[in-house]
Amino acid sequence: MSTADIARAFVIHLGLGGPELVRLADEACERGMRVIELDLQGLVDRSALVDYLARAFMFPHEIVGLDAAVDLISDLEWFGNFRGYLVLARGVVGTTAVGETFVSILPNIVDRWRSQSVPFVVAIDGEDERLQSVLASANREMERAGKLAWAQPGTGPTEVVLHRGNGPRGAAG
Repeated sequence: MSTADIARAFVIHLGLGGPELVRLADEACERGMRVIELDLQGLVDRSALVDYLARAFMFPHEIVGLDAAVDLISDLEWFGNFRGYLVLARGVVGTTAVGETFVSILPNIVDRWRSQSVPFVVAIDGEDERLQSVLASANREMERAGKLAWAQPGTGPTEVVLHRGNGPRGAAG
């Protein structure tokens, strides 16, 4: 079985190692996807996370707050890339609140890209039970949102693939 596969367009990979991240990035580049590399290590709070995301995703204007960051990451029209995006996130495990906050927004962002039919894949270099729990909680919220009468068709949880050892272990959420 393959480890991470870029052909799965709307997925969050949790627990990939360095060589797997490099292979996934190479595969994304071959498909014309834009690769965005993040390193969250050293970010101390939510405000620092928002500022970092604004720089990393080159937001076209100043923003205030995480909701605005989610909205802009769910758009990225200034990049003009319709072949998709791969976000490689390092330094998430061990960052406690910052890592958990970052991971908690991912199902919403991936779901928004899924509604646009533009591939958006996230690969996180580590995993732990707390991050799995945060993703599962965020996916439950997405499931509830998908059941609302005014929800965008297709709104719902995002696939999460947990990687340990020799390949994918299964899904969380």
